[in-house]
Amino acid sequence: MRIVAQGLLRGIFAFLTVILPASSGLAAIDWDVAQTLKPPTAPLDITASVDGKWTYVLAEGGKLYVYGETGALAETISVDPGMDRIASSGMQAANLQDKLYLASSKNKSVQVVNIDFSVNIDLTGSPFLGPEKAPVTIVEFSDFECPYCSKTVALNEALLAKYPTQVKIVFKQFPLSFHKQAQPAALAALAAHHQGKFWQYHDLLFENQKALSEAGYVEAAKKVGLDVQKFNSDRNSPGTRQQLEYDINEGRKAGVRGTPTLFLNGRRVKERELASMIKMIDEELAKVGK
Repeated sequence: MRIVAQGLLRGIFAFLTVILPASSGLAAIDWDVAQTLKPPTAPLDITASVDGKWTYVLAEGGKLYVYGETGALAETISVDPGMDRIASSGMQAANLQDKLYLASSKNKSVQVVNIDFSVNIDLTGSPFLGPEKAPVTIVEFSDFECPYCSKTVALNEALLAKYPTQVKIVFKQFPLSFHKQAQPAALAALAAHHQGKFWQYHDLLFENQKALSEAGYVEAAKKVGLDVQKFNSDRNSPGTRQQLEYDINEGRKAGVRGTPTLFLNGRRVKERELASMIKMIDEELAKVGK
């Protein structure tokens, strides 16, 4: 019986050997060194931002080196020299900023560090309110069909009333793809801007955002005193569409994913409340004073 069983097992093994190819081990992996970072002092640990744009190197001597996507050293931050481990978190889709977690195996402690990067946004030719050379610039990426965007109108008015000579507010188009009237409204607003009536037209669009339509764009143009023939020509022109695409691309580069998204002197605004905005403005004005 044992001999029969052994023969049967040998037969099964031989059958499987025929129909199943021999394993060649792990699959081949192509790899290469994309970058080599050389921090000024010896590295202890490393992590990256959630979006992959920044690399954080914790090094000896209490130094935190921040590298950009190109591998260039962007910033050096002094931290507790006892820290020897680092990790990061964040959720840009929810507008949550990056956080770094520094840990010390010696001191048995953890520090949580908020990271808030300033971004550069090209404002050339964009409509604005307030003094052109104001020390504080608020950039708003907005969508005329977004109900939350309409609420920033009153916020902007309050800020300009409090800081008439210190704050400039710049409007950037960022129509969301799931709003059917957002792009037509943005093109119409840009056409109104060509005739120097952007803000009057902007107010009408937000006042009537639940009824945005082709006929409504023309009617609004008449109400603010635009040359309607030029208005229609401008909003359908390739040049105006290029302006719109440029604003959208500027927003994407700055990390905009929803509307309204505000930046104050390049810093993303986390809370669109008057008190929070006043605090940020006062902080910026204090920097200018120093």
